[in-house]
Amino acid sequence: MFQFTTDEIDDLKNGQFLVEVEYISVDPAMRGWISDIENYSEPVPINGTMRSFGVGKIISSKHYDFKVNEYVVGWLGWQKFSVVDESKIKLKINPQKAPLSKNLGVLGLSGITAYAGFINICKPKKNDVVVVTTAAGSVGSAVGQLAKIYGCRTIGLTSSNKKAAICKSKFGYDEVINYKQTNDISSILKKIAPNGIDCFFDNVGGIQFDAVMENLNVKARIVICGTIGMPSFPIPNGPRFNRTLLIKRAKIEGLLVLDYFSEYQKIYNKLLKWYVEGKLVSEEDISDGLENAPASLIKILNGLNLGKQLVKI
Repeated sequence: MFQFTTDEIDDLKNGQFLVEVEYISVDPAMRGWISDIENYSEPVPINGTMRSFGVGKIISSKHYDFKVNEYVVGWLGWQKFSVVDESKIKLKINPQKAPLSKNLGVLGLSGITAYAGFINICKPKKNDVVVVTTAAGSVGSAVGQLAKIYGCRTIGLTSSNKKAAICKSKFGYDEVINYKQTNDISSILKKIAPNGIDCFFDNVGGIQFDAVMENLNVKARIVICGTIGMPSFPIPNGPRFNRTLLIKRAKIEGLLVLDYFSEYQKIYNKLLKWYVEGKLVSEEDISDGLENAPASLIKILNGLNLGKQLVKI
């Protein structure tokens, strides 16, 4: 259960600065961050501030390199004001280059995740067939657009005809499957990708994952970015893909964007260039008011959002 509280702002110590947060991010990974089940990061402690990326303006500083009126992106948490030091910040941003909110979506963790997984793990080649689950989501839509930049053919899976239309018209997907309107995703993939799938960027797991795995090409590359379509615990039984991976000589690799934080600025610069050139666009689903952050998390976990889920403080 989340609780909305009001506290006094702590006095700044040397090396700290105070950020007035303008937008906070809401992400599927938060399901794991608030769970007491073993995960890749420590759970958010009881009575602690919810962990989250945010973007905001420095309004007071005792750090020589972070000055008042500069804008930063980093671990600011679900709060209006955040006292942080340099270790919590990923980069400074120029609010004239792109709207602030974009720095949490297509230019933020979503875009960084998409780039790290698709470029570094999938290693796309021109004319590769690329399948992406949650194709209309903040990560999936970015992957689809990166694939088109690299000359690939893209197939997206999403949950409604409205999202499917946006995947085609805005994100440039060549084909889109509304998985809620079929009980045989595998057969549809065989028809629209008869020569097999070269890259699979998965954010879901479960039934959709199983269907795509039946259509892999030789030397396929699979990225496991999320498992939102299946419970974290207990882990459900499913098909065993050992034989498939063997026969197809495919590679499968898990992706945690945390592993790529040392490249954050470099990747950001590439994404920003494509954004300015109009090659990267995004949808945003923005709620107003910090008190609506928990409801926004429930919304994204139920797949009811369209694009990057944010809260405007």
